[in-house]
Amino acid sequence: MRARYARSRNPEPEPIPLDGSATITSIRACADDPARVSLCVNHQRVGRVLLNTKLELKLEVGTPWTAPLAEALREELDRGNAYRAAVRILTKRAKSSGELRRKLREYRYESEAIEWSITRLTELGILNDEEYARTVVRSQLSRKPAGRRLLAGKLREKGIDQATTDLVLDEMLEDRDTIADARKLAQQAARSISDRYERDIRVRRISGRLARRGFDFDVIRKVVDELDL
Repeated sequence: MRARYARSRNPEPEPIPLDGSATITSIRACADDPARVSLCVNHQRVGRVLLNTKLELKLEVGTPWTAPLAEALREELDRGNAYRAAVRILTKRAKSSGELRRKLREYRYESEAIEWSITRLTELGILNDEEYARTVVRSQLSRKPAGRRLLAGKLREKGIDQATTDLVLDEMLEDRDTIADARKLAQQAARSISDRYERDIRVRRISGRLARRGFDFDVIRKVVDELDL
């Protein structure tokens, strides 16, 4: 069992011994969660447990911290610490389940606790990959036209799985005119490239911009052929 459960900016404390030489030094009610209490062992905070857990295990200040006790509390402490860290992360900025999973792994929370936290947050509606993906796509399209390929890449970077990506893009691109979007971007690009360049050079540059915005080759060729270059 890990001696430390919560992320801290401070250096790692010494591992808490499990031979009974360490004791519970503080049990405090949680002001933001009356159903739980916060435990400290040897003056190190190890996390929160349910009040019912405290009563069932007869936890008191001075209770020896042994391997069996640490193991009995391990899952509850790990899950609670990972869950609260996840909530803090999401409070700062919305994330996909994939992004949240990566961040919690960086903070070295246990894998089982991470998956439990993600499942719980999804059940509560706090974590919603579909809605997050829609927000990402909406933001991209509000900046400038984009093709499906670029949008799919952005969602992949955000940790959105393929099934959710396909679902959201099918939904959000259904009523969009891909040719019209590409044409608008091509016209903007054409105006920004000096006509002192040869036509072939202008075509390559405009095509490159469209490709970087995720439009397919057939679409690019069609709209570029329409331009009066």
